[in-house]
Amino acid sequence: MKQLVIDILMKLAKMDVDAKELTAQVEAQSLLIAALMLTAGKDNSQSIGENVQNAIVTASRSQGGFLQTDVDLLLTHVNRLLAVTRYVDEMSEASD
Repeated sequence: MKQLVIDILMKLAKMDVDAKELTAQVEAQSLLIAALMLTAGKDNSQSIGENVQNAIVTASRSQGGFLQTDVDLLLTHVNRLLAVTRYVDEMSEASD
């Protein structure tokens, strides 16, 4: 019984580490995308955002296997990344 509890705790600890690693990876990618959008400039970053959103919507319509909730979730995260980019851009302009 003691060994079973130890095994369960070890598995839970590994799952926790994996979840934290995945979270860090997603956050790093979010920051990288925001930096790339800022580097692209205002005009280009707006068109890049629109192109990404259009690609998601087009792909979801062309393939019947996508759930609308998945598409909505993906669009929500893309919009969040674009909002972060706009916020950073506005704050950098305000500080100049």
